[in-house]
Amino acid sequence: MKTNEEAVWDIIKYFFSYLKYLTLSKEEKIEINIILIKDKYWFHELLIAEPSMLKLIEEDKEIRRYLSSRKMVRKLHGDKEERQRFKGYLNDRLNCY
Repeated sequence: MKTNEEAVWDIIKYFFSYLKYLTLSKEEKIEINIILIKDKYWFHELLIAEPSMLKLIEEDKEIRRYLSSRKMVRKLHGDKEERQRFKGYLNDRLNCY
């Protein structure tokens, strides 16, 4: 369990990291958000099933626009239904590619 001081320090670190995030360009935000989802188990499974998915994510403008949103990436982390929709969207885009 965290002490009050540790909790306050975590809040301060989060605040400053968020401020830094706000100053990044759209492309930098996208790259950071891609890194965040690359670390997730579901994403590894997706790439194993379809290795060309990473290239699609890196090149498709609509997917990159989606990944430029911190809110959407956070939703991907915590919402199973959103992940399923995102995976379906990726598969649809891959079939059109």
